[in-house]
Amino acid sequence: MVSYEWIKLSWNKNYASHYIPCCPHLDNPNMLLLLGVPGYATDDIFLTALSKYGEIVEAKSQPKPSAIPKFHIPNSSKFFRDFSKSSAFRCVFVQFLSCDGLSNFLAAAKMGISYHIAEYTKPLTGYRKWASEHQSMYPDENELRKECEEYMAEFDERERMKLQREKEMAETPDEDGWITVTKSTKFGASTESAQEKKKDYDKKMEKRKKEMLHLYSFQERENRKESIALLKQKFQEDKEKIAKMKSARKFKPY
Repeated sequence: MVSYEWIKLSWNKNYASHYIPCCPHLDNPNMLLLLGVPGYATDDIFLTALSKYGEIVEAKSQPKPSAIPKFHIPNSSKFFRDFSKSSAFRCVFVQFLSCDGLSNFLAAAKMGISYHIAEYTKPLTGYRKWASEHQSMYPDENELRKECEEYMAEFDERERMKLQREKEMAETPDEDGWITVTKSTKFGASTESAQEKKKDYDKKMEKRKKEMLHLYSFQERENRKESIALLKQKFQEDKEKIAKMKSARKFKPY
């Protein structure tokens, strides 16, 4: 049974408080999980505010809680907003260096803790915030193009290194003689192997069609009876035809 503690979060002492549930992470004894964190409370605020209880390794965000935190890649872009700085509610993972830091925080949370955002940061509010958001909608084209080109160059280099590693793994067998099959080796198959697979597929489909002709045993029996009846009829017709030919060859002088 998970036991939750609650901390109060507000803009300053004159504003209403937002209550945030928190609990230790089930799979990590040194990690604190904060749920329902509003967008104006950034990760750096918790990194600074909770450091008095113990040394903190990192504080990271993600949309929903999970058994294994899936931390996003830090975003250094000036044009694309980072998730941890968005206005959406999220969960925050705070990793303490030791379990003592987490124990100190939970003990203080039982007594009641409140944090005022204005004491740690001074974000834009009111018309200044709206003006800044409006200006960010029209970025400088040259700077935006330069950032996109740099990002794509890094992405292409990562993909090239990834394909190279997969190719090496596909060409080099392991200790037991097995070769790792990767995505690149699947799509990099030769034309001959593709034609062979096509032939095998056609053979399987032809065999399946033949099997589908007679699904039930009574159908097979009826088909056999019909074929025997046709053979008998053909035999009788051929017999009559031969008898006529013989009678036509007989010599009748009178």
